[in-house]
Amino acid sequence: MIVVGTADGLVELTLDGDEVRRALPGVEVQGISGDWALADGRVVGLADGRVIPLPDDMAGRCVLSLSAGRALVGTSNARLVEVGGPGGLVIDAAFDAIPSRFEWSTPWGGPPDTRSIAEGPSGPIVGVHVGGVWRPEEGEWVEAVPPEADNHQVVADGDVVAVAAAIGVGQSDDGGKTWDWHDEGLHAPYCRAAALAEGWLVVSASTGPASRRGALYRRPIDEPQRPFIPCGDSGKDDLPAAFGHNIDTFELAASGSLVALGTPTGELFVSDDSGATWTLIADSLPGVRCLDFAR
Repeated sequence: MIVVGTADGLVELTLDGDEVRRALPGVEVQGISGDWALADGRVVGLADGRVIPLPDDMAGRCVLSLSAGRALVGTSNARLVEVGGPGGLVIDAAFDAIPSRFEWSTPWGGPPDTRSIAEGPSGPIVGVHVGGVWRPEEGEWVEAVPPEADNHQVVADGDVVAVAAAIGVGQSDDGGKTWDWHDEGLHAPYCRAAALAEGWLVVSASTGPASRRGALYRRPIDEPQRPFIPCGDSGKDDLPAAFGHNIDTFELAASGSLVALGTPTGELFVSDDSGATWTLIADSLPGVRCLDFAR
């Protein structure tokens, strides 16, 4: 099953595009992970429909499902909050205490947000826009990628961590300690989305924030020096060679060899071979904002 967060609620579809259920009508679903979602900035438990209020100065921006029914929520103003545990809502004081956070900023002058979270080999890896990527080490948060990279999404699978950023794509094979950065094969280096499929790193690339040309690429995970190649089969499958917009953070997801891509104009594409070929399974959804595969 594919769980799709849209501009008008949540839709669950089979891999053939058959609709299984709809939920949360009338709200924009901005993030999904396991049994948790972000709807209009609020934290919602999908298993029971409960809404967990955040402090007044926080709006949910990203969510990572954890064990034992918990979730880690990244919020506005670059905060981290754990919800769903026996202690109730717990703000990460160590993340708040990162000394350099007062230097974080955004291109438009507003406060930074916690933009994405992935489960790394030693705990969550957190991307702040624009404040770098951070990993936990001995009870503290350590900078993995500097703010200058302008990261947009961090994803992880075991020791492999990948970052889609304004300067290209970073890949680490040791949990975020060392990195290879490349944009070879991409038509432009500005990247907003990434997914780790079976054997392949899949990324989106465009010419910038207001791009009218976004495209999808892939590269073998075990060959980080190899140039990216376009996804799809040269017009023989359903994936366009390019879109007239960015493929944004959370609009791309993977599980094993399955990869899904949603668009703000309501299309949903699925690949069952790690991004090599694609099938359009839906074309009239409300604008897609985020994706996840049901676990």
